[in-house]
Amino acid sequence: MSKFFKGDVTNGVVEFNLLDPAVGAGGTTATVVTKNTAANDVEKITGDIPANQYSFGSNGGYTVKGLVIGTSCTSIGSDAFQYCFGLTGSLVIPDSVTSIGSNAFTYCSALTDDLIIPDSVTSIQSFAFYGCGGFTGDLVIPDSVTSIGSGAFRRCSGLTALYTNTPAASWGVSFALDGTTALVNIYEGPDVTGQYSATFQGGSGMTVSAWTNYPNIP
Repeated sequence: MSKFFKGDVTNGVVEFNLLDPAVGAGGTTATVVTKNTAANDVEKITGDIPANQYSFGSNGGYTVKGLVIGTSCTSIGSDAFQYCFGLTGSLVIPDSVTSIGSNAFTYCSALTDDLIIPDSVTSIQSFAFYGCGGFTGDLVIPDSVTSIGSGAFRRCSGLTALYTNTPAASWGVSFALDGTTALVNIYEGPDVTGQYSATFQGGSGMTVSAWTNYPNIP
């Protein structure tokens, strides 16, 4: 029988841990949450991330500073990391995740770099990334996404370009891009040509053009 190991780093020391068969049988990994406490607490979540897991300071949420989402996770619950202001670095969502709940990352404003939604995700609920102003690059939404809630990316003020092959009709009622003040370009994939506009979902002054090298990002 195959055995699966995962290397965790704690205080600069790499520890190899044998994964529980329920987690590792398919080579999956647990989600690892690091907190900013004197003990440098590390918590692991096997499977899906529950709703309200770290929101509003619950379970030490205000102290969360690091997150590695494991491939045993298929859904990120509503309000899971809401107001985790100290959560820093890039957000990497593995392609095991299929849904991102409402307010899941609301005001995780210290997250940085691009926001790339993997092509396993089908649903992004309302306000999932509301107020995440620290993202400073591309927002990539694949054609697997069939539902995007209102305000999903509202006030993500640092995003500069949207790459999408998701039909415009898949977006919620309104304002998903309201307050994305640095977002100046929308690149449409081959399946959605002509569906987006300069003021789409509350955006303003955006230039819409073809995603010529779809599915690759320049």
